[in-house]
Amino acid sequence: MNRIRILLIFALAAVTVCAAAASGGCGKNNSAKDGLILHLSFDEGRGNTVKDSSKNVGPATVEYVFNTARTQPAPQDPQWRKNGVVGGCMLFDGYSNFIRYEYGDIHVKGKEFSISAYIAPRAFEYDSPNAASNGTEKLTAIASQMYRSGSDGEGFILGYQRHGAWSFQVGIGERWLTLWDNGHPLKKYEWNHVAAVFDGPRGEMAIYLNGELVNSITFFEGAEIVPAADEYLYIGRNSKPASNATASENMVSGLIDEVKLYSSVISAEQVKKDYEKHKLPEIVYDDIRLQNILTEDYYKTQLHGGPYQHWMNEPHAPMYYNGVYHIFFQCNIFGPYFKVGEICWGHLVSDDMVNWRPVKEAVAPAAGSVAPDGVWSGGVTYDDEGIPLLFFTAGNDSYGSAGLISNQNIGIAYPADPNDPYLTEWKVCDNLAVKQTSGQGRRGEFRDAHIWKEGDTWCMLIGTGSTKTSGGSAILYTATRLHCNFNGTVDMNWQYRGPVYEMTNQPANLGRVWELPVILPLKNTAGTIRKHIFLISPAPADSADNKIYYFLGSFDVATGKFTPDPEFDNNPHLLDYGANVFTGPSGMIDPVSGNTYVFSIMQDQRTPSEVAASGWANCVGFARKVWLTDDGSDVKISVVSALDNYNEKTVYEASGVTVSEVNNALSGKGTDMMRITVTFENNGASSFGVNVKTGRNGQDLTSFTYQVATGTIVGSTLNKGSNANLNRVSGSLSASGGTVKMDIITDRSLVEAFFNDEKAISIRSYADFKSTGVELFAEGGSVTVKNVKISSLSPIY
Repeated sequence: MNRIRILLIFALAAVTVCAAAASGGCGKNNSAKDGLILHLSFDEGRGNTVKDSSKNVGPATVEYVFNTARTQPAPQDPQWRKNGVVGGCMLFDGYSNFIRYEYGDIHVKGKEFSISAYIAPRAFEYDSPNAASNGTEKLTAIASQMYRSGSDGEGFILGYQRHGAWSFQVGIGERWLTLWDNGHPLKKYEWNHVAAVFDGPRGEMAIYLNGELVNSITFFEGAEIVPAADEYLYIGRNSKPASNATASENMVSGLIDEVKLYSSVISAEQVKKDYEKHKLPEIVYDDIRLQNILTEDYYKTQLHGGPYQHWMNEPHAPMYYNGVYHIFFQCNIFGPYFKVGEICWGHLVSDDMVNWRPVKEAVAPAAGSVAPDGVWSGGVTYDDEGIPLLFFTAGNDSYGSAGLISNQNIGIAYPADPNDPYLTEWKVCDNLAVKQTSGQGRRGEFRDAHIWKEGDTWCMLIGTGSTKTSGGSAILYTATRLHCNFNGTVDMNWQYRGPVYEMTNQPANLGRVWELPVILPLKNTAGTIRKHIFLISPAPADSADNKIYYFLGSFDVATGKFTPDPEFDNNPHLLDYGANVFTGPSGMIDPVSGNTYVFSIMQDQRTPSEVAASGWANCVGFARKVWLTDDGSDVKISVVSALDNYNEKTVYEASGVTVSEVNNALSGKGTDMMRITVTFENNGASSFGVNVKTGRNGQDLTSFTYQVATGTIVGSTLNKGSNANLNRVSGSLSASGGTVKMDIITDRSLVEAFFNDEKAISIRSYADFKSTGVELFAEGGSVTVKNVKISSLSPIY
């Protein structure tokens, strides 16, 4: 006997077991007025349970699958909100929290069923453009209790997906009935009232949005919903979610209020009356945004920028406008994982390039736009009147039908209100800024625009692969006209100029594609020597050395070519020796100071399961000033000077002391956020340096060592408290006169260290508990500590 026949027999038996029920859902007490079998008002305001206002079932626990990492305290209460449509509401994070009821408490079945709810999504999950027509769609479920196999199924689901398209679906055994919104999608960051009705005796289904009928279908009279045996009833989660290496998908990211399930048919008049009874309130962004609830996680950085929760990557398009610094980043609003089709541009603002505060995302995938299937990294520039323009990689999986040769092209957006210093709303132009055409970079590899200006010419660099070799490349476009019309268009005349530079006989570790290429002008301190730095990030990360490499040389806008200095020709150098922590460059000329700054992602190094348990991944690295050496032969690097303003208190400061004197003074002192600045003068030691992040009995250790004989700086970690795969890194460092200056900043799991203003090492250090110590050392001889200052740092969150 097959599953459907067994469940049909079970469904008939359920009528006897739940004799008090009307012809729909079955609960412990289904004698409710008008067939109401569940009503979640979300007015509790505290605690971790929700109550059924219809009093048919007992309280249900709000389940969490995140915040279970050992680095965090016990899970917090759900994110209750006071300002719902009717009383309070609840914020769902998109991948970890949901509500469920046992099958024995509620199972939807029978001839009649209705459901209504208020939903305010903050994002829409990606699904294949053809999923709905193929019957393979995965809905972000407002409510779900279902089992489906092809055209067969039991139970029901009410949910939404790509671009806000939404659907009500039920299983009647050997048929699965599907009803879509007929071109009436949900809206983000707004309350939407949805209602759905199954009327078996009449053979009808209908759905309503904000009180109005949007679609209906008919089928044979007398149909009944077959119960999805032994399946939970979920609120905010799909019964059969898709999953990735990190987390489950198809869960609500946004606000839910007033969920009602009926074992009866509610009329169109009643739907409209219920909607009109309450004026939909405007949603305050702070109520729906990703929440700052992970401050007690002793791995999560508290001084580095990034979203409060979930996944981020590649900060890009840094700029300064109307007194505020901005930087954007790849962001997934649904959880701490990467999913290419739902990536949007997150947005951070700052007064000083240290204290970055999240604001509403700038650009997101949207139906009918140039980027329906992902908004990936890019750059920013100003038009001829100083209006900032964003140039993003526009993802389009249906590129062929749009007359394109690639799913990657360059879109453009402008601020909705250029007088808003925080630029919280952006308008995407109707047309692409640049389309990939045949012969312009490797087909299908066309992304990460970086824009800067040389004289009166705007220059756009795009990352791609070479059309002549298997290596990476960066291609150039230039424009002499760039003007925002504020009507969905920008007047511009980009012209293809060809590759700016390609290596001959490029080694495989420098990638098949050069992502996030950046060219910026540099000068020495005296301003007497001027050159250009050309930065790349080799890709793909699974086969290339995904660090940030740089060439030093000159760029000629007339020829459109970058010419490296002889030392750098076919020989890029590293700014940071870390093990793929400091990756994905972007950069800008700060109009306030005139300095050149480079930004990067600080990659996580934990396992997917550790990331999922914590609820976050990656952060923005500190802004790094770069400039030429006095003779112009290489690059200098240091952390942004504004970090000096975040010294909370001085733990220890001295000059002309020994290593032993420093260590005795520091015994028992240290925090998980501090800055260690020390200058060593070698008196015959073979090696010397600093140990930081020292855990219990020295089992967790991050060490920076200068090895005199080889002129090498070494960074290493021992991380017995984590499964992170971290290794020893090293690189050359000059030490004129035997002097080495180390500037080391620890921010919980992240350590950024700078040496002689020449090189850096970024390391993720996953200590086994919340503690940090400092210890200086010298081996094979002695050193003098010319000066040392250790300060605790103030968190920004």
